[in-house]
Amino acid sequence: MKIGLYIVLTLFFVIATAVATYIINPATFAFDVFGIHMPKLPIAVWVGLPVAILAIFSVLHIMFYSAKNFLNVRKLKGDAKKLEDSIYWALIGEPSTVSFANEDMRKSAALLSESILKPLSLESNDLTPKIKDTAKIVLKIESGEYVDLKNQKFAKHLSENNYIIEKNNLNHIGSDPTFALKVLDFKDKYSNSLVDAALDKVTDTQDFFTLKKYAKLLGKERFFKLLDRAADSKDDIGLSVEMLKSFIKEYDLNCKDYYKIAKVSLSRFEPDENLDMFKEFMQSDDDSTPSYIYLLFKYEMLDKVKDILEESSEDEYRVFRAFYALKKSKYNYKADEVITINNICK
Repeated sequence: MKIGLYIVLTLFFVIATAVATYIINPATFAFDVFGIHMPKLPIAVWVGLPVAILAIFSVLHIMFYSAKNFLNVRKLKGDAKKLEDSIYWALIGEPSTVSFANEDMRKSAALLSESILKPLSLESNDLTPKIKDTAKIVLKIESGEYVDLKNQKFAKHLSENNYIIEKNNLNHIGSDPTFALKVLDFKDKYSNSLVDAALDKVTDTQDFFTLKKYAKLLGKERFFKLLDRAADSKDDIGLSVEMLKSFIKEYDLNCKDYYKIAKVSLSRFEPDENLDMFKEFMQSDDDSTPSYIYLLFKYEMLDKVKDILEESSEDEYRVFRAFYALKKSKYNYKADEVITINNICK
């Protein structure tokens, strides 16, 4: 019952009690209390007065507990809003300490200030608009979709190393190779894992011309992945002798590396430019010599093979010596049937 209605009904009750008493007994009455003489008043007044006093105290009682209940409800609503804020901060990966008025809620929600929430779905219809909208964006990013965070209200609250920014940047690299190049151009602004992801992406999508300035950053392993693309791709991705040299000078190559390069260059370059290139390699690195001899066998230039073998000691290039003997004996073996990366590079 509303307090206003209660006061009106109580007033009617007091008046009705006094009137009924007056009708039954309209006489007056006086008495002494602790030696104090009370004035002579109608009996209806003396009956209605305690009822009125009781009514007043009952109204005060109700008002007191109504006010107390109102304050509790307001605190509860405040805690509910704070709980929504705690969930929001945990959802965007920026846990924040929030003070609750209710002790039980404070104990239950304490873990939120040290946690990151990752939604699995948005099937519930009971989420607040703030939580639902934020969770929808986070869920998109978690599923691999790139989202322009500049248009999201919570973006201004995200720290530089926030997991949402990191994952969203990874998604951006996956959907836009040009962004991967931007990451490489400003690599000091991004994490190592993001730079690695960008390097992997450009290795799979860009050509030699674009990647030339990133040759050292790519590293030897990705360089050979790029070479594999050049060998397998029907499209021209910019591999030339000069381009290959510009990349190779950035790496510390071994015998097996040169052999892998030779296998690719066989299918991409003319014999003369291929041999000239490996001659140049030989002048600066002895590890390239086995690959040069391999190319001579592939091009059936046995006289030049003979010259190199004669200038070398008997213990060197045993596989090549054996294969040379087979070729001179008219055995119809192919170079790749005898010469392998493991038996010429030990």
